Amino acid sequence: MTTSTTQYLLGHDEKELARLEHQASMLSPATRAILRLAGIRPGMRVLDLGTGAGDVAFEVAGLVGPTGSVVGVDQSVKALGYAAVRAERRELDNVSFIHDDLHTTRIDDAFDAVVGRLILLYTPDPAEILRKFGALVRPGGVVAMMEFEMTAAGTLPPTEFSLRVVSWICDAFDRSGLDASLGAKLGGIMAGAGFADATVVGLQGYRAPGDPAGPKLAAETVRTLLPAIEKNGIATAAEVDIETLEARMAEESTRLGTTFKPPTLVGAWARVA
Repeated sequence: MTTSTTQYLLGHDEKELARLEHQASMLSPATRAILRLAGIRPGMRVLDLGTGAGDVAFEVAGLVGPTGSVVGVDQSVKALGYAAVRAERRELDNVSFIHDDLHTTRIDDAFDAVVGRLILLYTPDPAEILRKFGALVRPGGVVAMMEFEMTAAGTLPPTEFSLRVVSWICDAFDRSGLDASLGAKLGGIMAGAGFADATVVGLQGYRAPGDPAGPKLAAETVRTLLPAIEKNGIATAAEVDIETLEARMAEESTRLGTTFKPPTLVGAWARVA
């Protein structure tokens, strides 16, 4: 999502949409688990904030079933076009999309739940967003948000190389004015929005030594962030050597037998009084 005050650091070109789809496949088990724990169930009408390419909306659609529905809202026309095509391919008739900015939208429908993944990071006042859209949730409904704890990413055991790659990513966000550890602060954000009794859980994924998915995700993320990495003096293009980064990470994982850890996905949810 892009707003007039906060830039979506990663963009929405075709390569980024493909990266997001790959990332979503890795996050799917944790996302589905958090949504279930939060109470998303059949028959619900759910609003998905910052839906992007639609991955969370599709997860929700599977949980609410044919008697429920999902409305995804996002400001990116390109991302929503891609989401609509993907929904059609999946033959999902309980998913629809709205092109709008979360800060100015006039959505006033009632929902049983509001959800969002990796969206509060790009808003200048996350608690205000939760207050605004929480007001659309019927009493007894759910507000459930998910954000990364990026500093938890890396390998087991940690290596100098993997620690350096994680630092490039985290520093690129932090120096761009975005909180790489926002997930760890979701409980406080929920409380600030009036949801004092929020449940907060972090789920950590693991990829076995030699699994190509981890190095691919890390390298694609660094590739997208490379302009911010260079601009902020975090590393030079030569130091990153982006064209060989994925291969080098994969080689190290196989040679040293390291397990890849993507960022922890932190979920926080609460019932609306």
